Amino acid sequence: MAIDEILVVKSLEQIKALSSPYRIKIIEAFENKPASAKDISKKMGEPHGRVNYHIKTLAGVGILKLVEVQVKQGVVEKYYMPVAESILLDASAIHPEDTKMKESFGKATAAIFEKISREFYNSINSKGITQPRKINYDYEYYLTQEEADELNQSLLEVMKAFLADKKDIRPETAPYFAASMIIPMEHGAFKKVEELSKK
Repeated sequence: MAIDEILVVKSLEQIKALSSPYRIKIIEAFENKPASAKDISKKMGEPHGRVNYHIKTLAGVGILKLVEVQVKQGVVEKYYMPVAESILLDASAIHPEDTKMKESFGKATAAIFEKISREFYNSINSKGITQPRKINYDYEYYLTQEEADELNQSLLEVMKAFLADKKDIRPETAPYFAASMIIPMEHGAFKKVEELSKK
C-alpha cells in the first residue's frame, strides 16, 4: 500500500499530537504497514484502550490514516498506517509571538530527539553490534535562517537519494538508523562551550 515519502507538519494540532514520546513510539510500531490498535498494543505490550485512544488522536490530525475495516466474529477492527515514511517538522509555520505553537513545537522536537537518543543509547549498549558508528559533529557556524533552511534541505535530499532503494534487507547489510540535526543556539553559546572545555 503506497504512502507518501514525507509529511510536512505545520499545524498546531499535528505538532501537539507529536509532542508525546508515547505517540512517536506508536507511529514507529506500525513500521509503515497497516495494523490495528490490537496489533500495535500487542507489539508494544501496552493496554489496548490506551493505544487505541492515541491512534485515534493521530488519525484525527492526519498523521495516521484508516486503510481498512474488518469484521471478525462481530467485532469491528480498524486498520491504520502512517500517511508518510518520514515526518518533517516545519518551524517556518511558527509566528514569532505564538507562544502555544512554540511550546508545542519544542515538545514535539524533544519527543523526536528522545527517539534519536534512545536509538543511540541502544546502539552503544548493544553487545551484538560490530559495525562501526558513523558520527559527524561540528559547531561554531553562523547562518541566516535561509542558509539553515538550505542546509537542511540539502541534507534531506542527500539522505533521500542515497537511502531510497535501501529499505530491504540485502546480503551483507545490517540495520542502521540515520538522523540529521541543525540546532540554533543562544548568542555566546560557543564561548561557554570553550570555557567549559578549559576547566
